[in-house]
Amino acid sequence: MASARCSVRTLAGLGSAVSARRPRLLARDSRVLVARGEREVLVFGRQESALLSVEAVLQFDSAVTLLLPAAGRHQFYVLCENAGIHRVTLPPGPSPDPVLLPVPPEAAVLRDEGICCFVVVEEAVAEETLATLSLRGASWVLSLYKRAEKLFESSVLVVPPQGDRAELGSPVMCVVHPSDGAAPGRTDPPGHLYLEPVLYRLLFGVDAALLRCPAVLCGLPDGRLLCLPLCGLRSSEQKVRPSVLHSLEQPLVLLGTSGGPQGLVAVGQQGRVLLVTTRDSDSEGKVEDFRELDVRGPVACACLDGSRLYYSTAADLVTLQLTPGQVPVSLNVSRVTALSLTWNPAEGGAVVELLALSLTGQLQKVTLPQGSEARSSARLPSTLAGQRVKDLLAAIGDVWVRASSLKSSVKDRKEVLRLLNQVLNVSSLLLSPRKAGEAARPITCHGVTSWSSVLQEDALMLRCTLENHSPHVLEPGWSLSVQVQSVSRSAAVTHSFVLQKLEPGRRTGVDVPLGTACDLTLPLQVHTSLMFSMGAVWGSSEENPQLSCVGLPLNTLVVDWLDGLRLDRPSSPAGSSDFLVQRFLRSRGVTSGERGQEPGPGSYRAALKVSRELLASRLKGPGRGGLGAAVLTWLLGQPVPARVSAHCPSGHCVQLAANEVAPSDCSQDAVMAAVELQVESSSMAAVCGLHHAILRRVQDLLSGVSVEREASAAPRAESLRRVLRRVEALGDALQQARVPVALGGGTRTSSERLLQVYQQLREEPLLVM
Repeated sequence: MASARCSVRTLAGLGSAVSARRPRLLARDSRVLVARGEREVLVFGRQESALLSVEAVLQFDSAVTLLLPAAGRHQFYVLCENAGIHRVTLPPGPSPDPVLLPVPPEAAVLRDEGICCFVVVEEAVAEETLATLSLRGASWVLSLYKRAEKLFESSVLVVPPQGDRAELGSPVMCVVHPSDGAAPGRTDPPGHLYLEPVLYRLLFGVDAALLRCPAVLCGLPDGRLLCLPLCGLRSSEQKVRPSVLHSLEQPLVLLGTSGGPQGLVAVGQQGRVLLVTTRDSDSEGKVEDFRELDVRGPVACACLDGSRLYYSTAADLVTLQLTPGQVPVSLNVSRVTALSLTWNPAEGGAVVELLALSLTGQLQKVTLPQGSEARSSARLPSTLAGQRVKDLLAAIGDVWVRASSLKSSVKDRKEVLRLLNQVLNVSSLLLSPRKAGEAARPITCHGVTSWSSVLQEDALMLRCTLENHSPHVLEPGWSLSVQVQSVSRSAAVTHSFVLQKLEPGRRTGVDVPLGTACDLTLPLQVHTSLMFSMGAVWGSSEENPQLSCVGLPLNTLVVDWLDGLRLDRPSSPAGSSDFLVQRFLRSRGVTSGERGQEPGPGSYRAALKVSRELLASRLKGPGRGGLGAAVLTWLLGQPVPARVSAHCPSGHCVQLAANEVAPSDCSQDAVMAAVELQVESSSMAAVCGLHHAILRRVQDLLSGVSVEREASAAPRAESLRRVLRRVEALGDALQQARVPVALGGGTRTSSERLLQVYQQLREEPLLVM
């Protein structure tokens, strides 16, 4: 290690040795404040002979651990152990005799017994903003206060050393700002550092650099270097945590800058020095560069002046130029325990003056020569200005990309919320219980059957019409689900139709195949529902689609034998080609077989009598063709006469007739006019299926009879209830007997049961009055 010549001059004596605890030294306004780790703070004033004399002794309730200057003249902050932070104002003028000034507890601006270190972030009149670091249990707590009101708090875990709490040491804190291009001088507030914008952006982020907000830097006793930008912090944002820049793995003594704002310096107690600068990268432009140096330790105290570091090992005072290839230089000054730049630098900056406190209790001024390179130019070089413009443009581009991404994300979230709100509204309309007298659901589905030719084979089709009378638009993502299930079979077939856009007041129709004439099994239950796929909200996924859908039931339709009938066209007139062909075949004794024969003497018949008054009131009058024609028109869903011929899906011919009968033909307990519905066919299965379908529809018609009408005729109401019970019992018997022989192809046992039911229908026809 080389050595340099320097001069040392004693300015004052403390009268006793300094405590083993770290002392504090502060030069401010031609005064020097010395804290020896005890309750007293000695205030020295400068005399004409350049010697220092004690002007005042400030006495606190507990030991003083930190001194920081305040913005006001003759004011400073004092951190007392287990007593919080005090703000003290010194007398403005020099005092001829030392004055003992006890500081009352009321002078504390922030009371917190756990504060180990603090820094003044921003200072105004009675509105100072302080950042504190406290030790609470097993955590270091970083807090931000304004006017003693906590704005923010975050914590990190303590890395305990091999020993008790006293061995943790004291942390260090500072506030880092982005530089405006001019090199900061010695007049900047202690604890405030300035870094060039590029390095500041790389260390603390683009947002902090563009907003030019300060960042708090903390050096923990375990060697971790924590940083926390202060832009936009609120008390509710408890999830924000300080980030770790680096770890020296030893207690920190000093945080500062090197070469003006060009680099960040951290000095460890065991002699490790961290220098953070920027370097050029081929792929990413400028990146941060962490470089570590090792010097002789332990380091008792240190200070920075430009790019030169001054530190004391208690055995020697050393200076080091923080540039590559430089070696430490000894100043031949020993036993220095506190160090600070002097408050009165020499003219022109040709020399550097240090204020030192020795272990023997002496205040000394150390003067050493310094080259002109110690002062950096206040003018920003053109190359740095161009680079700064490039960095700012790159940062603006990054922020624009992030803003576009956030805007797209916000738009997507709004669309998701809109779709979810629509699903909730539609679900509320369809799932809410209906009140008495309330109109039908705003979204309904109706069905109409018809026969169609599919691949040269007749098939029964169901035309489902979805009507939207709600105020909501059914957009893509909604689909109409139609489930067709046979009563005689457990299997079901589900058809799904995607809706493109169904606006309010509009309707859309879909065709659903029910089966061909050879494999059709009646009756069928058709369940319709609205389905919404969550994939339209969250995007497509490979998960089970049944688990990511919302189903809303609409209507349940029943397709029975009446819906599957194919009405015959009117007979061909004499002389037509069809009539001549049929007559020629009969003359030759050629028939088309039993399957298509019309009912003859050996056919099966079933009848049902219904009150004429009831049908006339429910069907709104007899119409032009009489009440019989109106009844068949109601049953078949299309205008027909009072007697029609049709074919069932199995191909057998059936005859349906509705005739009015006189009161004398009715039973004794209901003497009034009636309409007799007759079913005749050579197929017993067709007769039973059609009779069951007619019973179901009559039962639905009877369920709409008003209560007032039943109360006005008690005997008639009792007859209606008795008929309904018989309809339900007979319907159950038909259901059990009809299942295996839906189209006449069952076993003998089922045929016998069906024949027994038919005999009951024929011998004892129902009378609904």
